[in-house]
Amino acid sequence: MSIQNTSPENAEVLEKAKTWFKKRIVDTHIIRTDSLKVVTEFNINPFTAPYLSAFLTGDVTAEGIAKALVYPRVLGTSISTSFGQNLQSFISEVLSDAFGSLVSGIDISFIDKTDGRQKHAQLKLGPNTINADDVTTIHNHFSGIRNLARTNQVSVGVADLVVCVMYGTEADVSGHYKSLRDNHHYPLFVGKEFWYRLTGDEAFFAKLVQAISQTLGEVNASETVDGVIRQLANTSEIQALASIARSAQTSQDSQ
Repeated sequence: MSIQNTSPENAEVLEKAKTWFKKRIVDTHIIRTDSLKVVTEFNINPFTAPYLSAFLTGDVTAEGIAKALVYPRVLGTSISTSFGQNLQSFISEVLSDAFGSLVSGIDISFIDKTDGRQKHAQLKLGPNTINADDVTTIHNHFSGIRNLARTNQVSVGVADLVVCVMYGTEADVSGHYKSLRDNHHYPLFVGKEFWYRLTGDEAFFAKLVQAISQTLGEVNASETVDGVIRQLANTSEIQALASIARSAQTSQDSQ
């Protein structure tokens, strides 16, 4: 998708998104990956680590155990968590009409480009990122904010307290999000609609995905990951664990 028909302000945001993704996400991910060559980064389960090596590689080896430890950390949920936290910071740092909040229970406040009202938002990354307890917590936070606004004679209506999800569609969201929308009557802005209200550009979400995707040709950390696995596999702890498992296999085979 071309950035034609994109306002100069939003075009600048898209360019800044490329730099942000490279520095804040990719570079940090590489640094955290490199730290995994140290065995103390892991709480190793001696029962499952050899099994996962066999499951992954067909054999119990020090390298297989290292792979079973490293891959989940490199490719697991932590990158999604850090991405969401950093994207929230990016929004408040770069968009002129969005800013972080000092009020407990509000992640960002922004001027809604569709109605011109200031919205106070709980900001979530994806459509399945809250549980039943979060529904109560968010509702209590929003209720407290409305009471405080009323005390200070500030106009904050239910429609100004919103739950925003950075990707997905309303069809994707969990029942917990729907409860906040249907039972507590808080507006729910998901994916494309959230970014539209934030930027005034109905196609901004797709443009943002495209802008970040344009940086991926520069991303290849396979050598870093392979090097970390080799170093971790050479540690005495991993070597000993592999040796114990192999000895147990040999003993079983000889019976």
